[in-house]
Amino acid sequence: MRPGTRILVASSMLAVLAAAAQGAAAGATAGHCSSGQVVKTRSYVFALSLGPVETMYTPAQAASKHPKSGEVMLSGAMTSGMAGMTMSTAGQHHLEVHICTPSGAVVTGAHPNIVVSDPASKTMTMAVPVAVMEGVGEGVADLHYGNNVTLTAGHHITVTVTLKGQRAVFHTTVPHSSM
Repeated sequence: MRPGTRILVASSMLAVLAAAAQGAAAGATAGHCSSGQVVKTRSYVFALSLGPVETMYTPAQAASKHPKSGEVMLSGAMTSGMAGMTMSTAGQHHLEVHICTPSGAVVTGAHPNIVVSDPASKTMTMAVPVAVMEGVGEGVADLHYGNNVTLTAGHHITVTVTLKGQRAVFHTTVPHSSM
């Protein structure tokens, strides 16, 4: 093989490996934006998940306590319980919204507004205090926005997420089991 051919083959192999790695990384980041309920807008892909209440930790608590599950709160305010503490979680659910670009990259540094409407509740509309979180040990691929919120099981709710003038509207039913 001629020296120039070796360089061409080596650079081609590197290009293939780089493309594969890029595809794997995009798949990892896009995974959270393709699960749960998904709404696409002009610039974003929003994915809503509503699940059991999560224990929230500050980065310092996560580093010192080494929890195996829960959420690391990177910024924002918590609504239920103090970080890393156990309190009554009756009616609590973890509402999280993953935001990605159409190519699957996680959107960081966003400041979305999240509003929950529950026509069957006394408090028909609730603005969610948005915290920026990622699952313990999951890193930026799991970066999401939301909080623990009190919702009534079985109620049909609307979750509206607005970011830079773009709106995603989700219609869902609150799960019966929050544990």
